Amino acid sequence: MKREPEPALPGRVLHVVGRVTDDVRSFLGPATHALARAGREQAIVMIDELRYRQHVASLHVAAELLMTPSLRNPIRQWRAVMRACRQAMRSGPLEAVHLHGLLPGLVGARAASASNVTAPIFFSPHGSRALTTRRGLGTLALWAARPLLRPSRSAAIVGLPWETQVFEQWKSTDLVESPVSKVFFASPRTEARHPLIVAGGRSRGAGDAVLLAQIAVLLSGEDLRVSFNWIGAVEEALRVRLNAAGVGVFDVSSDDECASRLAPGWIYLAPGRSRDSPTLLIEAMAAGLPCVVFDCEEHRELIQHGVTGYLCETERDMIDAIAALIDDAALRTRMGQSARHEARCRFGESQFDTKLLAAYALPG
Repeated sequence: MKREPEPALPGRVLHVVGRVTDDVRSFLGPATHALARAGREQAIVMIDELRYRQHVASLHVAAELLMTPSLRNPIRQWRAVMRACRQAMRSGPLEAVHLHGLLPGLVGARAASASNVTAPIFFSPHGSRALTTRRGLGTLALWAARPLLRPSRSAAIVGLPWETQVFEQWKSTDLVESPVSKVFFASPRTEARHPLIVAGGRSRGAGDAVLLAQIAVLLSGEDLRVSFNWIGAVEEALRVRLNAAGVGVFDVSSDDECASRLAPGWIYLAPGRSRDSPTLLIEAMAAGLPCVVFDCEEHRELIQHGVTGYLCETERDMIDAIAALIDDAALRTRMGQSARHEARCRFGESQFDTKLLAAYALPG
């Protein structure tokens, strides 16, 4: 009797990351959990850098971590990543390779070519500085990387709508926006007794913090009895400046802590242009805060003017929008509920799982 061939064992999904920065963590953490829920084995090549080590906790415990030590010499560093990639690619069948960021992408693509990897390859920029100038240098950087990344054969998974334009010539491009933790949607709205404006950022030198200090000083003369909180780490000199303007500074270490700091806010304020994914703005929407933001492309992709918040061109516009929201509790409630609904529709975990597995072309 003819023996039926045994089915091939499913391969692993290999993530090539480099440093697990905030931008990478916000996507990679949920991605490892989504793939684990779909029954996929995973391995992650990453650089073990002390300042990002806390982000390891966001990765699924079943994912194998292939960590290279953090080295001061960049050539030695990326050679170490290359060796780790090639070792991972030789250790068993692969179902997909996902390259996160431009430098890890180039190193991972070269390792895949040298290892004769036939599994599909996906690339995500994750706020790469090479793309921050949109179609200009972003397209140029990707063009220069064409021999390794092979756009005609590779697929892009992007987290920001405008990034789809940069990858128009690739084999395929899927928009998979990083999800928001359930804790923000579950957080009850508990407005502070007096008006509280909340802002924040991931970067220690955040320019928004300077703008917030300026607006705090301007509003101190408006007799609105407004308080201001900044969520996120800042340099010590900037902390002193914020405190002098009457702004409280809170460096949060978890989603639960961040949600608890957002909950008493009356309004979320993003006074400057965002060049990366405005993570805290999305979390504020999920927490049900009406949002007053600077009118830029990144914010227009999130905020519906007059529905979930206000898009403002000047500081005067922002102050007027803040005053209108402070004076009208029903307006705050209506806009906050609309913001939470919009965030749930776009950034819920179930939507993320569905979109990611579809982008990988993997069954759930």
